Amino acid sequence: MLALKCMLEQASKANSLDEKNMIRDKFESVGEECIEKHPLSDEDIAALENKMPPPGRVGACFVACVMKNVGVMDDAGMLQKETALELAREAFDDEEELESIADFLHECSSSINSVAVSDGTEGCDRAILALKCMNEHESKFGLDL
Repeated sequence: MLALKCMLEQASKANSLDEKNMIRDKFESVGEECIEKHPLSDEDIAALENKMPPPGRVGACFVACVMKNVGVMDDAGMLQKETALELAREAFDDEEELESIADFLHECSSSINSVAVSDGTEGCDRAILALKCMNEHESKFGLDL
């Protein structure tokens, strides 16, 4: 959920209302598709709203579904840093902010993609690792996710 979380939360810092709306519309659409396959419990939703990994498997797989549909996770369940950065470039013009996002994405994707996960290409485990990494490193790069 690397870029997803970054893009959603950064929407509040977007330079214009159009940027905010574009980001939110994209992820709401993707979220609606994924929630049909992975119906979230109230507990899952509360965890995500509080920047925490959802407690159950369904929530983790919802996050992976969103990441795959947006393109920041490939079909093999691996994070795609370059795709995430491309999405950020579409939404933000500030080079300093984009550099921070690139560093942040590198920090998390390089370590997460090398971890052995139990669900293989499904990506649910890796999606939760991505959320945890983002929470752990966001302040290091001056991001408020």
